[in-house]
Amino acid sequence: MCFSAIVSFSAATGLSLLGIGTIRQTTSKNQLLLASFPCLFALQQTLEGFVWLGQSNSYFSQVDNIGTYGFLLFATLLWLVLSPLSIYYLETDARKKSILLGLAIGGLLLGLYLFGWIMLHGVKPATFSGNLFYDLKFIPGYEVSKYLYLAIIVLPFAIAHSSALKLFSGAIVISFAVSQLFFHATMVSVWCFFAAILSGLLYLTIADISTNKTVKI
Repeated sequence: MCFSAIVSFSAATGLSLLGIGTIRQTTSKNQLLLASFPCLFALQQTLEGFVWLGQSNSYFSQVDNIGTYGFLLFATLLWLVLSPLSIYYLETDARKKSILLGLAIGGLLLGLYLFGWIMLHGVKPATFSGNLFYDLKFIPGYEVSKYLYLAIIVLPFAIAHSSALKLFSGAIVISFAVSQLFFHATMVSVWCFFAAILSGLLYLTIADISTNKTVKI
């Protein structure tokens, strides 16, 4: 979470509980990946809590590094693959499954590119305007990559049968726009904060998918 260690760990606890409730609502194993998103965001926010600890006390320098690269692994690689795959498992239409698989492969390639540069160059987070700042501008084509990243994250939910998932895709776009406009420097951390909060909506989304007879699971 982009504000403090306490907020990060508190959010992680809340998301974990919400994630467990979301998983319990599933009626098919095909829903499990999507339903696990709140728990995965809880793990990511725990990792960022470690970053905050390292920022506030040099004694935690080692957990700072673990938190930094663990958080960025989620932010720059894992979500690019998990988002398309979560809808791929829900989808039965062959054409859409092909598109989703292509997005997952594209996400993997983009994620390896982004995280590969991070590992080669190294990243040292800092605090900026009360948020965590991960300077990734050393990555060639970083500004363009942000929009490609957004497309790979959003399109799977936008093409899903569920109207709740379509609304979820719109919420992601809005959170991106707000982060880009008002938190440009610290966007990586802030957008992940918004995404973590939005993942809580999946509790309602899974319920909608489970009861919507037009969605074939």
